[in-house]
Amino acid sequence: MRTQERPSGQPDKIRCCIAVYGCAKNQVDAEEMASRLTAAGYELTGDAGEADVVIVHTCGFIEDAKKESIEGIFQAVEAVKDRPDAIDVRDAEGVANAGDVSTAGTMRETSVPVIVTGCLSQRYPDELLKEIPEIAGVAGTAAPRDIVEIVGDVLRRDRAGRVRRVGTPGRGAPGSEGESIRFDTHLKRPWAYLRVAEGCRHHCTYCAIPSIRGGLTSRPEDEIIAEARHLSSLGIVELNLIAQDLSDYGYDRDGKRRLARLVRRLSGVPGVRWIRLLYVRPDGVDDELAESMALPNVAPYIDLPVEHGSPRILRLMGRPGTEQILRAVERLRKRVPDLYLRTTVITGFPGETEQDVLATADLLCEIGAHRVGVFPFSREEGTAAYNLPGVVPGHVARDRAEYLRRLGLSLSAESAAAMVGKEIGVLLERPSLRPGYWIGRGPHQAPEVDGVTYVKITGQGSEGRPADASLSSPASGAHLTSDTAHAGDRFIRACVTSPGILTLFAHETLV
Repeated sequence: MRTQERPSGQPDKIRCCIAVYGCAKNQVDAEEMASRLTAAGYELTGDAGEADVVIVHTCGFIEDAKKESIEGIFQAVEAVKDRPDAIDVRDAEGVANAGDVSTAGTMRETSVPVIVTGCLSQRYPDELLKEIPEIAGVAGTAAPRDIVEIVGDVLRRDRAGRVRRVGTPGRGAPGSEGESIRFDTHLKRPWAYLRVAEGCRHHCTYCAIPSIRGGLTSRPEDEIIAEARHLSSLGIVELNLIAQDLSDYGYDRDGKRRLARLVRRLSGVPGVRWIRLLYVRPDGVDDELAESMALPNVAPYIDLPVEHGSPRILRLMGRPGTEQILRAVERLRKRVPDLYLRTTVITGFPGETEQDVLATADLLCEIGAHRVGVFPFSREEGTAAYNLPGVVPGHVARDRAEYLRRLGLSLSAESAAAMVGKEIGVLLERPSLRPGYWIGRGPHQAPEVDGVTYVKITGQGSEGRPADASLSSPASGAHLTSDTAHAGDRFIRACVTSPGILTLFAHETLV
């Protein structure tokens, strides 16, 4: 049992470690959990070996993501195995009272509880409890809102008891019950994800998201603007808008898409230099949205998943057709000629032929994709595509994916070469190990997925940059801590001097 006191004389507090797996939406979930736990008096640690409670926030979207999350659960279990100094809190009032060990009542030596939250536990709660007996509790996609209560339930449980908190998909979605979500960023970085909606009203035949996350639930506009202002006050200068389907924002409220109006309002938030749109369905791109993309502080960048290039396969997928895709790209490029386009495609969908794959390759070239994410089809139970005939063998789907990945790399190399000699804005994130260079991102580089830009500092020198700029963004499985940092003025102008597939090299230009 740990009873060590801090130098300030304050009693030690219950330490929580949050391990995050999956997409940007999960990262936002984890940040919200971190904020709620610290507000309740718990302490965060990035080391599961030092934690009194470990929370593993999982993804359950496709097979590879499920495997990664399960591996993460086992890693957490191994990290806390046979910990003799762990605490066991049984007093209900003590746990509810800010996680303070000194008021927690009876404490006994026991194993550190591991709580599994998120999409995987929403989808397979009973299977997880059965197959991994070391798990102390499972909670679904509502866990971010209820995390303080969930942790309290786990700490108060009987030694042999296990907590199961999995409700209807969509419960606890942001703004779904009028709750205003305000949380400090728990990551040392000058950018943030800003979630505007949860769930999806579409039913793509391969996708399990509606059954996991529920239907579309948009957050109130004023709440999003208030959060953006709060993030800006913390030094965040880049907002990356996320949702399962960003273009559908607001549709559940009055039957009209309101993303363009939201973007215009966000563009007026002081201190925000870039607004970036991630995951926009092609059929959600109208003239109003394209116009909003031309605003000065909206990055000329869009994540527009096409998923396939064969009209027949797109119909089987329940996705927008090629005509809608081409029309969306035309609208966007008419308003934003230098638009940088990221997209994703799926190979091996039931019934897919070699000709269908070639059609996908042709479409990627026709729309001028700059970045391409390629995923072999994952057969998910509960989806309409699960029982479709014409199953493509896994090795064939993977070979086709590799073919399209190589094409995507070629397209990326071409777009990088075309940028040589151009002056771009760069958001500096951290100093490079190479003296005189900084690592940053241009408007064409979304965080964590599109590579970086190395900038040779020629003006003030690297010592003239903000001292707190040695920042890093979390990879899958990263751990959150309670540190925060202000970004300062990190934007510079730089001239691209040489390209790479995942990197650019540039020299700072004086303005």
